[in-house]
Amino acid sequence: MSTSTIVVCPPLPGVAAAYDGADVVDALLDDVRCAGIAALSPYVSDGESDDDPRTLRAHWVAHLAIALATGGTVAPVLLVLGGTSGVLAPALGFSQKASRRAVSGYVLVDAATPSADTGGADWPDAPVVYVASPSADPLEVNQARLRGWLVHEVPALSPYAIADAVLTTL
Repeated sequence: MSTSTIVVCPPLPGVAAAYDGADVVDALLDDVRCAGIAALSPYVSDGESDDDPRTLRAHWVAHLAIALATGGTVAPVLLVLGGTSGVLAPALGFSQKASRRAVSGYVLVDAATPSADTGGADWPDAPVVYVASPSADPLEVNQARLRGWLVHEVPALSPYAIADAVLTTL
């Protein structure tokens, strides 16, 4: 399945970003391999500070899904998630499926991997690529390898290294 839009997802509320999503989008758009493909990094507010972590995560998925639905995102989408947001890849993917927006793939950047039993046999519903920098958790990288996902190693989490890894998945 080809990709029409690359979505560089923001970090979870209250979590520092390992990389700047807007810079990754700029690097993607600077690359000729991205010709004809839209790239964006939607904003998601942090939510209420007194919300519990589970509510904050649900808020993140819901608001990101709304941003994609109202932002003119063209399917199929490639979802790029980093850090702790990686565990929400199935929930975000299912939100896109519920919106009748196909997901062409997932790119997890130095990310926490979703639980192996997440979604049962329904996820992953598209190819998954794990981008690992030297600072990636070795256990998470190993989980990606054990699941048969392509692991793309990068020397650092620079915007251009991430963009190159994302574009090699197309």
